[in-house]
Amino acid sequence: MIFLLILRGIKMFSDKDGKNLDRIETLIGELCSIVGNISGEGLIKIDGSIDGDITWKDDIIIGETALYNGNISCKNAKVNGRVKGNITCEDNLIIEPLGNISGDITVKHVTIKEGASLDGRCTMLINKIQD
Repeated sequence: MIFLLILRGIKMFSDKDGKNLDRIETLIGELCSIVGNISGEGLIKIDGSIDGDITWKDDIIIGETALYNGNISCKNAKVNGRVKGNITCEDNLIIEPLGNISGDITVKHVTIKEGASLDGRCTMLINKIQD
């Protein structure tokens, strides 16, 4: 069961395409558990547990209480919970102090804060200059 909750005033990443990403559009609460794959867009925050892959067009926040088992593909991600699986971000990945990732990451930019952990390989995406 997925619950949608709109919260105003929470800003995470800016979007050059003009999308309104200054509020959480989808919230998976701490008491929510999902088995299966998820896809969508807008800002999503995950505080519950998910067992499955997620393909998200915009930004993802993995909260402190989240237990995520699966692969993540998104534009930007902020991880402050536990992720077991690979993460691919088009732009930024921030691993917060309580963040724990067991899997490979593929990103353009990565920030790993003190106290965070990454057990896996990191592949950095680069912009190719066209002739």
